[in-house]
Amino acid sequence: MNGIPATYGYRIERRMSILRRSFAAALSISFLCVPAVAADHRWNVYANARFGYEICYPADLLTAQPEADNGDGCKFTGTSGAELVVWGGYNVLEQDADAIVADLPGENAVVGYRRDAKDWAVVSGEQNGAIFYAKALLERNAAGGIDTVRAFRLTYPAGEAKTYDAVVDRLAKCFRLTGRGIDDGLQPLPSGSPR
Repeated sequence: MNGIPATYGYRIERRMSILRRSFAAALSISFLCVPAVAADHRWNVYANARFGYEICYPADLLTAQPEADNGDGCKFTGTSGAELVVWGGYNVLEQDADAIVADLPGENAVVGYRRDAKDWAVVSGEQNGAIFYAKALLERNAAGGIDTVRAFRLTYPAGEAKTYDAVVDRLAKCFRLTGRGIDDGLQPLPSGSPR
């Protein structure tokens, strides 16, 4: 065989076989060490026609309540005390991104994490012994101000972190704009304007 001893080729083949088996074993073990993932749940989608957004939610953990009378969003509750609230709204107070994000956590919340981008923001932390995670999608106007906000806030007991940490990751990824909402272009008139 081209001047290479047959035993040399056998040794290379044997080493490659051992490496392949070692890699397969390591890969199998790594999958066993991963905690329960969001894929382990039964996922449904809530779509909001008024403000043009949608979010997935684990239907085996959270039960959808009736949509708000004004059509801006919905609440989902869990038997463990978890709660997911999603909503959309106009920025009629003309708040900047900092003020909008400051309102996401709620009262008595201690923010441990915050991340901002041009068109979204995320905050998380603790509130009254529970963990919260909130994300806002910020729709800007031509002048750079924020016209419309779509947001969600998930709160869950700290003891349920193993279950809900993977859920948070999926919620953050599946929360998105769907395109044109029913109210697009129909922003409310400033107060005192003739109707």
